[in-house]
Amino acid sequence: MPPTWMPTPTRVWGLLWSGGIAWKAGGLPNIGLFFNGGLGDDILCTAVARELRKRGAGRIWQLTRHPDLFAGNADVLPVPVDFRLRRLCAMFGIPCPELEYPHPPPAHLITTLCREVGVTGEIDLRPYVHLTDGEKQAGRVTLRPAVTMQTSSMSARFPMRNKQWPLERFQAVADALKIEFDIVQLGSPTDPLLDGAVDLRGKTSVRQSAAILASSKLFIGLVSGLMHLARAVDCRSVIVYGGREHPAQSGYTANENLYWNGSCAPCWQRDDCDYDRICMREILPEMVLAAARRQLAKRELPLEVERIVI
Repeated sequence: MPPTWMPTPTRVWGLLWSGGIAWKAGGLPNIGLFFNGGLGDDILCTAVARELRKRGAGRIWQLTRHPDLFAGNADVLPVPVDFRLRRLCAMFGIPCPELEYPHPPPAHLITTLCREVGVTGEIDLRPYVHLTDGEKQAGRVTLRPAVTMQTSSMSARFPMRNKQWPLERFQAVADALKIEFDIVQLGSPTDPLLDGAVDLRGKTSVRQSAAILASSKLFIGLVSGLMHLARAVDCRSVIVYGGREHPAQSGYTANENLYWNGSCAPCWQRDDCDYDRICMREILPEMVLAAARRQLAKRELPLEVERIVI
């Protein structure tokens, strides 16, 4: 390998390419954000960008695999996930930290990420996705009011079996609600299918999924990217947490978070469990349905926002 200071055709091309991205973005940022995670992690970064902009951070880049997430977001500019852009920032002394959080995190994920970029003071524990009126209109995919559901998160970039709840229990909840609501199912084509649902598994983009959630009266699902996406568009939610992680670490106060407070929880294990996933078995369909009814009774009210000081 030639010395790092020596120009090579590959390095020159990389500099030209990254410079072109910067030019299209309106210039170099004041700070770049990068999280080498999944969809939900990029959504969480919108909260970090909002808090940085509140504090006068200037132009913010988000290195992302999901650029559509950031359309219409005045807080942040999406650019590709590419080491050449981070190298360009480094050449000019521009911070471009790789955000991450430990398992378990010491505080809510948004709090943890904000601390990593030096944010202090009061912050809002919620993410943001901005939709146009046309997108919101297109998100109304049923004649009756919709409840959107998700039956699995095993198609996530980092799937975890300890986050899954049995299909037959989701089905029991759907059967009880479909008397009053149309059930819409989002997720991957490989997710278990709910009988009687409007099947949109694998048929929507991230923004289309966001629009469907924004138009729904309620989302019922798991700890996943869709959970964060629902909160980002102000959709009330019921989230089956089980015991892998605590809602105070990753959830939202506006949601009904069904957590099992056993001696082994939160364990933060991905797949292994010495107790046959009792944390999920103890959450019954009747509990989820009762939570759904409580959330539906508040569907016309603004969602609560938790604010903390760091």
